[in-house]
Amino acid sequence: MADDKTKRTWISVAVAIVIILFLLAASLVGGAAFWIRRHVHTETTSPEAAITEFERARARFAGQQPLIELQDDHDRTVVHRRTASSRVEITALHVLAFDPDQNKIVRVTLPFWLLRLAPSGRFNLGNRGVDIDTERMHLTVDDLERAGPGLVLDGRGSRDGERVLVWTE
Repeated sequence: MADDKTKRTWISVAVAIVIILFLLAASLVGGAAFWIRRHVHTETTSPEAAITEFERARARFAGQQPLIELQDDHDRTVVHRRTASSRVEITALHVLAFDPDQNKIVRVTLPFWLLRLAPSGRFNLGNRGVDIDTERMHLTVDDLERAGPGLVLDGRGSRDGERVLVWTE
């Protein structure tokens, strides 16, 4: 009799653990979906509207040289090391990208604390046409912080109309 009661207790415990694990997994998936929906926005647009969007975003940085400069059809990149006059905390990294094949513009806003969690302080900027190997350039999250808020990358992809703009604030 005691043996049956012990079995039922262990079965109840096992079922409770499975239910708790399922609820945790569902919470993680739901939380990730919510986070992506909140920080990544994709919309279909015309190339003309995309150009206007990029011009408006780029106007904020008139006269500012990007931290990363693409040269020689992207085979060579130059990192312009700059240091802000005073340390200003960076709160977000913004990416604006346009894919002319799908006529889609993508806006991504990453909280900067998330970049700080990257292993070895390394991060990657890239998509199909514009691929920036920050590890090869020895560019880290600390370098972005030392540079302060501003333009990180203003690049055009290998295909006509493809464009990406990255900045911090």
